Amino acid sequence: KDILREIESLVADGVVEVMLLGQNVNSYKGDGETTDFPALLRMVHDQVPELKRIRFMTSHPKDLSSGLIDAMAELPRVCKHIHLPVQSGSSRILKLMNRCYTREKYIEEVQQLRAKVPEIELTTDIIVGFPGETEEEFEETLTLCEEVRYDSAFTFLYSVRKGTPAEKFENQIPEEIKHERFNRLVDVINRISAEKNAEYVGRIEKVLV
Repeated sequence: KDILREIESLVADGVVEVMLLGQNVNSYKGDGETTDFPALLRMVHDQVPELKRIRFMTSHPKDLSSGLIDAMAELPRVCKHIHLPVQSGSSRILKLMNRCYTREKYIEEVQQLRAKVPEIELTTDIIVGFPGETEEEFEETLTLCEEVRYDSAFTFLYSVRKGTPAEKFENQIPEEIKHERFNRLVDVINRISAEKNAEYVGRIEKVLV
């Protein structure tokens, strides 16, 4: 109710697009088990019809439910975009990161999204050079990007964060290797993004300025 009241107040001031924002937004439980994130999305869509666009981020792959995919497919004013951070294309590295999903599970979720919402735009976060990442495991990230074909991606070099388990991991990746891998990843992301952007040439789209 607090979220709905805040959105209604914004709409009264002329706002036409809102972003439901959370570090792990699709894990939302507004009042225990009765209002999960898909339910909140439906409430905002149905109870605030003046909104022209509804967005949300960031979603965690471990909590991407069929209910959320259905809501995106069924609610016309929910933007057909999802930010779904993968972080790595290697299941072993994902386990070290404590991400709670595998490469195979992530790709399965992407396939489910595209089956229900064919026009969906996918963006992601990727970390290069996590401790112990081999060349082969980095190449798994490249092949995942080729398979998923992201519209864009936020790419990061791994850096030590005090107090995290990875701080004490052996096999920290040398900086020059991290930078070389980062550049190769950015080249792949930029090429795919340019190819997808080129599909808009000659089309007329509604934009919000």
